[in-house]
Amino acid sequence: LKQLILSKEINGIESNCATFLKYNLKESKFDFFNSDDQIIIETKKFIANSLGALLNNIQSEKSKYNISFMESWYHICNKDSNHEVHAHLGCSWCAIYYVDIGDINAGGTTNFLNPIMSTYRDSGTKYLESSSHIIPPLENGRLILFPSYLLHFQALYTGIKERIVVACNMNVFSNSK
Repeated sequence: LKQLILSKEINGIESNCATFLKYNLKESKFDFFNSDDQIIIETKKFIANSLGALLNNIQSEKSKYNISFMESWYHICNKDSNHEVHAHLGCSWCAIYYVDIGDINAGGTTNFLNPIMSTYRDSGTKYLESSSHIIPPLENGRLILFPSYLLHFQALYTGIKERIVVACNMNVFSNSK
């Protein structure tokens, strides 16, 4: 997957989506998975199977889901890159797949913000502070699935080595038991 991504010519933010939220990174158009390359087919299957297993687990079902990939893209992040707070519209689930995290201990984590907003702080809402955000550890090959409404951002990446991430937005149109 990394070889395929690096073999493509990409300039700036080709998606032209929310360019004001993205700094010092390259972003492909939102059609990355529209390919017959075997590695793309395998990646889509891995993500769809993982989402299906997650949905069966959280919804206590044993269903076969029809996962539709609405948009798919990749980022190549350079030194001092980040992607400010955002959510994904027009889909129900999203995925981030760390192809290459770049330099270790150089930041670039994906941070998820708690969607529960409190208008009052006291001892009764203290639990909200400890769960104000979640930062999954960075690891090459790690897949993160999350509902589209979760606000998230890529923290500042300060590494020299390129950081490569594949992402996609998905809808689940139907399922069968």
